[in-house]
Amino acid sequence: MKTIKELREARGWTQLELAYRVGVTPATIYNWEAGRNEPKASQLRKLAQIFGVSMDEIDFTPSSETKKAAA
Repeated sequence: MKTIKELREARGWTQLELAYRVGVTPATIYNWEAGRNEPKASQLRKLAQIFGVSMDEIDFTPSSETKKAAA
């Protein structure tokens, strides 16, 4: 399983670029990556489609690095 941040960074995308692809704000992407919120089902489907993974392969547990930055 990979986090949204890991999937995004593997493609070299910024939060802004991913937000544009999903149709949300960069703040929404930040909050997903920080573990503050989780995507709605329709957004999760879109993320899985964009990243070419199944919805089950996306981990919503933020990395310890992200947790420290959000604190």
